[in-house]
Amino acid sequence: NNPGSYVGPWKNETTPYLVEPMDVLTSTHYTGMAFVGPAQSGKTDMFSNWLGYSAICDPADMMLVQTGRDTARDFSIRRVDRLHRQSPEIGKMVTGSAEDNVFDKQYSSGMMLSLGWPSSKVLSGRPIPRMWITDYDRDGVFEDVDGEGSGFDLAQARTNTFRRFGMTVAESSPGFVVENPKHILKTRHEAMPTPGILALYNKGDRRRWYWKCVSCHNAFEPDFSLLEWPDSDAPMECAERAVMRCPHCRPIFTP
Repeated sequence: NNPGSYVGPWKNETTPYLVEPMDVLTSTHYTGMAFVGPAQSGKTDMFSNWLGYSAICDPADMMLVQTGRDTARDFSIRRVDRLHRQSPEIGKMVTGSAEDNVFDKQYSSGMMLSLGWPSSKVLSGRPIPRMWITDYDRDGVFEDVDGEGSGFDLAQARTNTFRRFGMTVAESSPGFVVENPKHILKTRHEAMPTPGILALYNKGDRRRWYWKCVSCHNAFEPDFSLLEWPDSDAPMECAERAVMRCPHCRPIFTP
């Protein structure tokens, strides 16, 4: 229940591009995931679903690392507490013990959720199997945490004890300047050389979101190069009549 926005149950069909990444969260074939996407595309909602799954189905301690102490507090109140209130099956798992506070939540399944921020003290210490870093490229705060390395590496070190049952996640929209604009990409799924989330993406298996054409059923990646619009001096007319064509069979996709 997000006041002023969508109210209702989670629907995979609304954001189908999040289904496969969420499946990776519970896979024992991977110990890390980097998700790159634009702002307000549901990236952080994957964490809420992972939290619900962990609290009810597969208990394991979790930590969410925000960009600072204030943003961690805001996330706790605005997102986690609302999740507990509006999702009864998850909310009834909260113990409400004396140890619960803004930065620590305990559940009757035995798991604990901690909320932290980029500091060596927060990102080192006791083992935690499930780590989530949000807005990884924001202000470069995760590139070198207190001189001890990247936030992702420090977070992943916490999960090492759990081997293939550990999972470290970073999500963000890209926020760094490309280091070498003349770089020649070796594959279509390589990101340009830059620090932050795209550097993590390049270390992985480099998946990207493809559409399946409703006519020929071949997959293609939507791109600005596939857009067509009228030859008109009226920008609004061009915007309203813009279409995308499948590169394989050339049918029209409207907004």
